Amino acid sequence: MANLALFQLIVYNLLQANLRDVIIFHCAQKYALLPLVQLFSKNYIFSQFVNLNMEKEQLTNFHKDYLDSDLTKLGVFLDLSCSHSSYITNQSSQARLYTEHFHWLLYDEVGNMSQLEELYNKANLSINADVTYVKLAEESNDGSLFTLYDVYNRGSHLGGKLNVTIDQSVYCNRSSCEIKEYLSELHTRTRLQQRSNLEGITFRQVALVTVLPLNSSEQVLLDFLNSEQDAHVDWISRLGYRNNLHLQEMLQFNVTNVWVDQWSLNDTIGGAMGKVVNEHVELSTTAFVLSTARLKKIFPTTDIGQFRSVCIFRTPHNAGIKAGVFLEPFKPSVWLVFVALLVFSGLLLWLIFRLEHHWMRRYLAYIPSLLTSCLISFGAACIQGSHLIPHSTGGRLAFIALMLTSFLMYNYYTSIVVSTLLGSPVRSNIKTIQQLADSSLDVGFETIPFTWAYLNSSPRADIINLVKRKVDGRNPSSIWFSAQEGVLRVRDQPGFVFISEASFSYNFVEKYYMPHEICELNEILFRPESTVYTIVHRNSTYKELLKQIQLRMLEGGMTQKHRRFYTKTKLHCFSNNYVINVGMEYAAPLFMALLAAYILSFIILMLELGWSYLSRRHLQRSIGGQ
Repeated sequence: MANLALFQLIVYNLLQANLRDVIIFHCAQKYALLPLVQLFSKNYIFSQFVNLNMEKEQLTNFHKDYLDSDLTKLGVFLDLSCSHSSYITNQSSQARLYTEHFHWLLYDEVGNMSQLEELYNKANLSINADVTYVKLAEESNDGSLFTLYDVYNRGSHLGGKLNVTIDQSVYCNRSSCEIKEYLSELHTRTRLQQRSNLEGITFRQVALVTVLPLNSSEQVLLDFLNSEQDAHVDWISRLGYRNNLHLQEMLQFNVTNVWVDQWSLNDTIGGAMGKVVNEHVELSTTAFVLSTARLKKIFPTTDIGQFRSVCIFRTPHNAGIKAGVFLEPFKPSVWLVFVALLVFSGLLLWLIFRLEHHWMRRYLAYIPSLLTSCLISFGAACIQGSHLIPHSTGGRLAFIALMLTSFLMYNYYTSIVVSTLLGSPVRSNIKTIQQLADSSLDVGFETIPFTWAYLNSSPRADIINLVKRKVDGRNPSSIWFSAQEGVLRVRDQPGFVFISEASFSYNFVEKYYMPHEICELNEILFRPESTVYTIVHRNSTYKELLKQIQLRMLEGGMTQKHRRFYTKTKLHCFSNNYVINVGMEYAAPLFMALLAAYILSFIILMLELGWSYLSRRHLQRSIGGQ
């Protein structure tokens, strides 16, 4: 091994891979490695040397002692001519060290390819393995010519075979190395592009179906996943299955299905998630919402949709009297100024009538009182006009100014009120979960495990209050419904709140609701909107390849096409879909104001009649006394 050309090749290979950390497994004398140590020091490469001329028992935990590192990638050199090299390769295979986290450089001075095949034919090599086999091709006094091979397996445990592809020849002397010749087209493509053909590999795929018994024939289950009927049923799994079909077509692998009927029991245990976490499968048809616990076990490849839990309800017609809508067009300061203006106008008209009578001698049948003048001013504000108007030019100009000001104020006021009452359906003031918990509205939930788990495990204060006030102590049959039952109850019982997954419940809304009923729906997010991701195991050797292909599908619009078919993100409400009926919550204040005015008028009338009666009696007594 004491070959300066080989030492130069090691340093050259590490620098080409942009690595500065390396483990050297050798069987040479220490003095023979001095030139290599000097080269490492010169190029700022941190190295550790492990002599394989030791007892095998001392190498039992070599992968933990030497290769258990927090580095993103570590270089490893192994001399296959050493006696314990086969033990190192076998233990590395069992420890799954042939991945993208280790850059392996295997040197065989003899160049025995049969030995390489014997060592790695059944080894746990992966598709993302970074293993380079170096064979000495020629040797001279000036330097040496080495041939480099790329070694990988598309998946030995899934039916893959060892692949050794010649790459390039490198000439090294005592001072440097250079590429002599490219012997294949490996240098023109990335490692994943070169290995993207998975023909002969059989992936295990967990397929989720909740609406059919798992003892159904596989063909029946596959027909359901491929069907376009009732697209809202198990839509996440069917969407993922369609994407996986495209993956299978592009990468040319085979699939065997593992059927399950639930997502998971908790974050990482049971159901489809448990199959992925336990590495029983390579693919999953269903996507998942991410969590901290899940990210420790799985790797998200790409997002394929949104998971939205919403509370939907129609605004109850007895939601309380809302008189504020008739005062909202103007601020209090504007109302005060307008009232003051009407009082001032009434006083001005009264003065004008008196001036015309006493000074201008333009007599009316009677001189209007101050109250009558104020009524004329108020009538002008209501665009009612008046049969009593000043006769003088100045008085008429004052009356015209009052009518013009009132006209502008009246039109602005009525336009705001009409647009508020008739411009859109009446919306509830309940906008948050906390307001819903504090309200008197009845609440129902869709019977899915996720909602039950979220209600019992969420640390949010508003969810805890909702559970205390709307769930605890209630009959389960009165709060848990199927999606169809809950949606129909929302339609038939305004004020009933139903909580379910949006994309699923929207299908029943569009099926059973009239267009104007859709427009009347209120919606509150039950929990923050979450993206669902396709997943593989965190240590999957296919994760980068699958991620790149799925991102290409996402950019090309294939994922979006399936997403639009299987999911509904919103309900459509158009202005010509609804007919607005003003309910008693808005009309009641007007009727109450009218009733109050009648009562006040009747009281005043009684007072006037009483006063008139007393005046007549007083007059009669005066006449009788005379």
